[in-house]
Amino acid sequence: MKITKGMPGYIQNQKKKRILTTVLLFGISFAIFLAGYLTTHTRNNLLTIVAILGCLPAARSAVGMIMLLPYRSLEAEKVTEVEQVAAGTLSAYDMVLTSSEKVMPVEALLISRNLICGYASRTKVPLKETEQYIVRILKENHYDKVTVKIFPDYSSFLKRAESMGEKRQKSETQPDRAAEEMRCLILTAAV
Repeated sequence: MKITKGMPGYIQNQKKKRILTTVLLFGISFAIFLAGYLTTHTRNNLLTIVAILGCLPAARSAVGMIMLLPYRSLEAEKVTEVEQVAAGTLSAYDMVLTSSEKVMPVEALLISRNLICGYASRTKVPLKETEQYIVRILKENHYDKVTVKIFPDYSSFLKRAESMGEKRQKSETQPDRAAEEMRCLILTAAV
C-alpha cells in the first residue's frame, strides 16, 4: 500500500525514499565524473561539467532529506488508540508544516467542520504559532469559523479526541465535505 501525505508512517517512508534518491543522484554524478576522468585521464572534459550539473538535483534532494531527518512518525500504538477513541473523525498524521518563517511538526490532527484538534510533542516551535498558521491557511480559503487547538500533552489530546469521536457518532456517519477540503488545504502546507 502506498503511503501518502497525511497517513501514519509518512515521515518514516519519506525519509527512506529521500535518502535513497539522494544517494542515487550523487552516485550517478560521481559515476559520470569517474567515467570522464578514466577515459581522458584529466578532469578537464565535458563529462565533468555534466557531473557538476548533475549535483544540482542531488543537492536539492539532499535539502529535502536533511529537513525531514529530525522528525519522527507517530508511534503505531498511539495511532491505533487515536483511531479507536475518535472513530469516524477525519484525521491527518505525520505532518511537518512549513511557513516562510518556521517549520512546525504536528504528529496528529483531527478535523471536524468547526474544530481542529492536534498533537505536537515537540515544543521548540510555540504551539500558538502553529495554531495561528493553520487558522491563517483556512481563513485564506474562506473557512473563517474554525477553532484550532494543538496539545503538547498526549493525554489531553486523547481526551479531546474522545469527545470529538463521541460528538461525531451522535451527529452523522460520513465525513463532511468541508472537513475534507480543510484537510487537503492543511496537507498542502505540509512537506
